Amino acid sequence: MDEVVVERVLRIVELVPECHVVNYGTVGLVAGCSPRYVGRVMKEFGSNVSWWRVVNAAGVLPEALLPTAREHWDDEGIPHTHEKVSRSAFVDVDDLEELWRTHGIDPGSS
Repeated sequence: MDEVVVERVLRIVELVPECHVVNYGTVGLVAGCSPRYVGRVMKEFGSNVSWWRVVNAAGVLPEALLPTAREHWDDEGIPHTHEKVSRSAFVDVDDLEELWRTHGIDPGSS
């Protein structure tokens, strides 16, 4: 995997505000990679960022992650049912791009 893109994905995830989530596709649009690539980054390197804030387009995480994710969602007040996050908690791509523009430090820029 491209180290710069991996770092960019992780930095973007760190910008997702508490009480909100994004989907893999939204992170990918801002980072310049595919949703599947974001998923791979999160699986391999996401344990040190707020991984529970990155869900699929339906608001769902893999079954094995749900028990811990639910605890985080409850702690942060992220609205959810037993298995998925409410659409009202999603950050849209324009808002995430704005967060990245104003607060992100791109590892690929010199």
